[in-house]
Amino acid sequence: MEPTPQELLADLYGYDQDAHFATTQLREGLAHRMSPAQLDEFIAAVEATGYPAVDLETATALLDGTR
Repeated sequence: MEPTPQELLADLYGYDQDAHFATTQLREGLAHRMSPAQLDEFIAAVEATGYPAVDLETATALLDGTR
């Protein structure tokens, strides 16, 4: 079974609640694991926060909001 986007994020972050990833890191880490359209929408949501990097909780919430 294919992992969910949320599972992909958790794997990328290493389940580290304190880690913060910039959009370039997120794009590189998820590029081959999500559809380009979903990835673009997710990155746009991350950029809309105005923060240079987001934590796992924020990234997961943003991803859930883009579905």
